[in-house]
Amino acid sequence: MDAGELQAMRQAAGRVLIDVGTGDARTAYRIARERPDWLVIGLDPAWRRMVPTAVRSRRKPAKGGVSNLVLVSAVIEEPPQELVGLADELLVLMPWGKLLRGVVLGEADVCGGLRAVAKAGATVDVTVGTSIWRDPVPLEIRDLPELTPEYARDVLSDRLAALGWRITAADLVSSTAMERINSSWARRLGSGSAEVVMHLRAVAVPPARE
Repeated sequence: MDAGELQAMRQAAGRVLIDVGTGDARTAYRIARERPDWLVIGLDPAWRRMVPTAVRSRRKPAKGGVSNLVLVSAVIEEPPQELVGLADELLVLMPWGKLLRGVVLGEADVCGGLRAVAKAGATVDVTVGTSIWRDPVPLEIRDLPELTPEYARDVLSDRLAALGWRITAADLVSSTAMERINSSWARRLGSGSAEVVMHLRAVAVPPARE
């Protein structure tokens, strides 16, 4: 796909959503099917995991194909230039590895990359399962502070503000509340899930001056 083709898709779409750390891209695919008037972009460096969804999306519409889904093999720390300033909405759903650390610590490369692909006024929704901080805590995150509403308010808020994000919500969401939340990330877990997640929402604004 060249830049011209992507731009044409953007102009035809009512909204652009980027699913960052999309993994197997099933969530991005589902959203694309539900919202054919949107351009949905799945972003992940592990391109092999996206291949089955990519193949499925290119089938005929009667067999599950969608024309409004684009899958990109890249890291958010170095987003392709074609995606810069493109997104009306970003999702970071149950991240792991570098993406998780970058979000929880408010690291400039990850959160700055998210801001780079966002339009002014775009939103980002982040969900992180709280159970990862319960014993036995995975070795990869033992030095990582738990993402809580208090941590978001007292620590993360200023870090994100310096990178152009203003936190508008930071809540713990139980499975019983899932059906009351009108957002695509909630349906990923499903109303039957017993997981409690930390939901963080921020809006793209000009970076705060230090």
